[in-house]
Amino acid sequence: MYQPFSKLIEGKNDELLRPSPSDVEISARMEREDFSGRQSEPTIVEYWQMLYRRRRTIMACTLGLIGLAALVSFTMTPRYKVESRISVGKENQSMLGFKDEGSAPIDEVEYNMQLDAQVKILTSDTIVLQTLRQLHLIGPGNAPAPRETGELVSSPIIPPSKEDMTLLSDYEDRLEVSRVPHTPIIEIKFTGPDPKLAEQFVNELVRTYIEQNFKTRYESTQLVSGWLSKQLEGLQSKIETSQAALASFQKQYGILGVDDKQNIITQKLDDLNRNLTSAESDRIQKEAMYQATLAGDPELIPGVADNPVIKQLKDQQALIASSYARATAQMGPAHPQVIELKSQLDQIDSALGAEFKKIAGRHHNDYLMALHREQMLLGALNQQKQAANQLNERSIQYQILKHEVESTQQLYDGLSQKLKEAGVSAGLRSGNIRIVDYARAPFSPSVPNIPLNLALGLILGFVGGGTLVFVQERLDSRLRSPRQVETIAELPLIGIVPQIPAATNGKDAGNGNGKRRLGESRDASAVITHAQPNVELMESYRALRTSLLMSPQGPPKVIMVTSALPFEGKTTTSINSAVVLAQKGGRVLLIDADLRAPRIHKVLGLSSEYGLSTLLNEANQISDRDAIVQFSRVPNLFVLPAGPLSAQPSQLLDSMVIRRKIAEWRQLFTHIVIDTPPVLSSSDCLVLSADADSVLLTMMADQTPKAALLRARDLLLSANAKLAGIVVNGVDLNSPDFTYYGYYAYGDARATNS
Repeated sequence: MYQPFSKLIEGKNDELLRPSPSDVEISARMEREDFSGRQSEPTIVEYWQMLYRRRRTIMACTLGLIGLAALVSFTMTPRYKVESRISVGKENQSMLGFKDEGSAPIDEVEYNMQLDAQVKILTSDTIVLQTLRQLHLIGPGNAPAPRETGELVSSPIIPPSKEDMTLLSDYEDRLEVSRVPHTPIIEIKFTGPDPKLAEQFVNELVRTYIEQNFKTRYESTQLVSGWLSKQLEGLQSKIETSQAALASFQKQYGILGVDDKQNIITQKLDDLNRNLTSAESDRIQKEAMYQATLAGDPELIPGVADNPVIKQLKDQQALIASSYARATAQMGPAHPQVIELKSQLDQIDSALGAEFKKIAGRHHNDYLMALHREQMLLGALNQQKQAANQLNERSIQYQILKHEVESTQQLYDGLSQKLKEAGVSAGLRSGNIRIVDYARAPFSPSVPNIPLNLALGLILGFVGGGTLVFVQERLDSRLRSPRQVETIAELPLIGIVPQIPAATNGKDAGNGNGKRRLGESRDASAVITHAQPNVELMESYRALRTSLLMSPQGPPKVIMVTSALPFEGKTTTSINSAVVLAQKGGRVLLIDADLRAPRIHKVLGLSSEYGLSTLLNEANQISDRDAIVQFSRVPNLFVLPAGPLSAQPSQLLDSMVIRRKIAEWRQLFTHIVIDTPPVLSSSDCLVLSADADSVLLTMMADQTPKAALLRARDLLLSANAKLAGIVVNGVDLNSPDFTYYGYYAYGDARATNS
């Protein structure tokens, strides 16, 4: 197992100091993750991973609530809900509600207020208490006798006892009355353990409410009828007095008619007025004819042309005048025959003149008679006007008396009609309330609703479990997912190492489940890449090796491995990293720089008689040839144990000796892997980080606290350590947080974690 260190010195070859070209080929197939644009908010996938990881909590919470819901449902007393619906129509503002009352119907606002009032009335103590008494549920001996059809419900007179009020309060609590929106329908719901009793209660409540409503209307109608009767008695006597006063006034002043059309004075005045108008027209006509006779031309007098006497004289005059003219022409004016004709013609002219005078005299007499008649009618009209004026003066009082009689008579007739209608309305049982649906006992209880309760328990269980999971995640300071590590630490995740199998050489050394978390190994099983060639573990360390060799700063010579706390797999990571680096063909030196709790020599089965502590102690005359040994199970792997424990390890690691030694080893080895103490346990790793080309910070999945990792990172950065990234150990690849980090098995051509 041991080989002299001198062979290493003698077989020194510069070509082995360069990295194998195959690392470039491996890195070309891997994508390095860019952390500059990573967001801090979790994604939906990560939320699902969180819920899946704590699925047992959700299942326990869900099952607990479902069980609680089932327990409550099966132990709860069943309750049955019955429903009834009534419709409340509009009412007029008038108490009687007849069409001829002239009252306008109520508007929508008042109607809605009326419906709200009916809802309150249905739940009032009076209605509920009366219903309970009708069902003989309270007040033994106080319940009224069973009512017959048409009998009104009497109001409760006996005050309820304390026990009755308790039962009343219980029934009111279980009674629910509400309006159906935008309709005149009111729903009455009641829940009770006895479906038959609940049905009887609701139906009796509706009947009591309807009859109570009718009783209120009936009593109001009776009050109105009594008031109307008293008013009619007074109006009757008032009508008689008014009619007597009107009749006496008519008799006293001779007003025979009951209105202006039948009044004699008024009629006479109208007749005189019409006769005077006719007389004026006749006088004017006759005056015109008389004036025409005085004009001097008798021919213009109306009626002359139609007078038979004048017509006859005119004919004779024309005949004689014609004979006179011929005789004069033939015999001369002195002839006796001509003189005779002249005498006859003069006689006819005198007769015409006399006749004209008679006609003019008749027209003058007619004119005088028409004028006299007009004057007489005018005098009579003036006298009648005086009488009419006197009548008008008395008509004011007459109209007052007449209006009083008429208004009193109208009021009496109207009240008499209302009294008759009130008498008819008092005997009617119709109203504005109609039963839409009667209450019916249900076949199944409404409470408990076992399917609904179980469904609610399931939903609340999921919600409550999810909430509890989020609370646990908030309170849990451990790092779980790769994204958490990268986001919180702001460092690249360069390695993910699965759980180490607990079986060694066919023997189960684990904890019963075949797995051992990294950091729990205490023997050579930590050399997984050689002792247990598990595909997943081998590939994880090879991926880590590739990430180191393909660093942007170049392949590191000195690699320091540390952790925030103990038992986070830093020693196992150091050993296996050195193994996979040595498998590349380069010389690799593994140094156990944990001088406080060294473990490499125990894991690899080496002696710790000489080691790093003896090399750093200048008092010891020990050389590298004596301290460094070659691990024969892995070619090209050389190990420098920690050596004997020192009382002052920090002073040894902070000396110039180790810096000089590391500089010498750089020339001899391709890579140097240094296992250091945890950062938060001592400052040794901070001293060594200055000489390291790359620092690996290891942590344990689902174990390392966030604060510890951040504190370790800050301490390393404050010491100017070249942090290459974080290596997560002990990863359960079956966990949803690492779903995409599985590896494929190459030996049996099947995926071990796909």
